[in-house]
Amino acid sequence: MWYSILWQPKDFSNKNGFIELDGCPRFWFSENKLLDFRNQLETEYPNLLIVEIFQTSIFVKNTKGVDMPTHYRHGIFMPNQNIAYDNWLQKQFDVSEKILETIRLRQELIQKNMFLEYSSKIIRHDMHSGINTYMPRGMTTLLQRLTPELIKEHKLGSAITLLERGLKHTQTVYQGVYAFTNLVKEDSQIDKVSFDLKLALIDYLLLTAYHDRVIIDDLITLTANKSLICTAIDNLIRNGLKYNEHKNNEKYVKIYMESPQTLVIEDNGVGMGAESFERLARPYQRGDHQKTLGTGLGLNICVAIVKEHGYIIECEKIDTGTKIRIKL
Repeated sequence: MWYSILWQPKDFSNKNGFIELDGCPRFWFSENKLLDFRNQLETEYPNLLIVEIFQTSIFVKNTKGVDMPTHYRHGIFMPNQNIAYDNWLQKQFDVSEKILETIRLRQELIQKNMFLEYSSKIIRHDMHSGINTYMPRGMTTLLQRLTPELIKEHKLGSAITLLERGLKHTQTVYQGVYAFTNLVKEDSQIDKVSFDLKLALIDYLLLTAYHDRVIIDDLITLTANKSLICTAIDNLIRNGLKYNEHKNNEKYVKIYMESPQTLVIEDNGVGMGAESFERLARPYQRGDHQKTLGTGLGLNICVAIVKEHGYIIECEKIDTGTKIRIKL
């Protein structure tokens, strides 16, 4: 492993110490115990004192793409705190890209992950009670006290239906978000259950405006995270309907088993080949001349969910549109 070494002259009045300081190693790679090479170095540089040795945790890449050690330490010593050191490090290792920008972006990513993890904690714990306990109990109590006569007299039927559907939709969305927040946690594992995939998809799509354009054949009993898998398939369904030049009543998506272990999502849209699929599956990528609104994340999230389960996803452009295979 790499170690970072901080030196200083034993005697600041002795110029030999400064001469040795110019040539002493700032970093050391060793598989031996720290004490062994420390004694070796102090013997080799008798006019210097090792102030500190610590294991390197932040690396930069040189122009050849090789990881090189630094003295940077998270929360202790970071870029911009000593510009002379930043410049020395860049010159020492022949680093072509700006060290400061690379480390800054890495730190920003760490910070954003912390915010995301904190947000996940709020969603998982604080929102759970409202969505899955208080609101359902409130609806139950309300319906117990509203007689059919009162509902009819005050024309509350449609309002109650909207509340019930809204609550069910909110709970479905919450389940999906809850499953995603699981992935934020360190060393996370996907919660899996066995379920009838066809029934799960029908239930998931029931409140969507496009459920009647989805044809679902008999599928298998799958052991997976139900919310995540339904989210992934729903993204593919929406893409198949969105990027489709047929009239609304002619658009469709078919879901069926091509083999006992191969799930197919097939549409009659504009069609997408394997190369385009691979490109658009990257974050924030959108199709050329695309006019519809979107973030460019749906397909990327879909592919990530599939791979997180250990499945394989493939795309093929066919005469009638797109065929996407998920090998379970």
